[in-house]
Amino acid sequence: MIREGSIHLPFAYAAGPAASRFLVSLRDEGRILGSPCPACRRVLCPARSFCPRCGDETGEPISVGPAGTVVSFTAQAGGVVFGLVRLDGADTAMLHRLLGDGMRWTIGARVRPRLAARRQASITDIEGFEPLQEPGDGT
Repeated sequence: MIREGSIHLPFAYAAGPAASRFLVSLRDEGRILGSPCPACRRVLCPARSFCPRCGDETGEPISVGPAGTVVSFTAQAGGVVFGLVRLDGADTAMLHRLLGDGMRWTIGARVRPRLAARRQASITDIEGFEPLQEPGDGT
């Protein structure tokens, strides 16, 4: 016998100290934070409490970006584009939406974050990354 139904599973997500600082900084100051790993000498972005490569605890968060470089991207049905963006000063890339109607994205494209008008300490406080207009590039 098969019985159809649904189950309600309420949950709460605890971001942890490093991710909480990352989200609060994004909300309150519009700054993006990374975490330096003292062992690997890499800056991880978004900020995290430990290095996934070596397992060491990271140091105090530092500002990265705001500009960055597209290192990879994929286009989805309906024109939504997601990309891995390595922010200036960071050694790892973060996944987020790439914005720009009709934009022909390329690896190596320079971008900047577009922040939401109303921020709530969520990764969606960054609406996405848009093309960065460099002086004299005509974009």
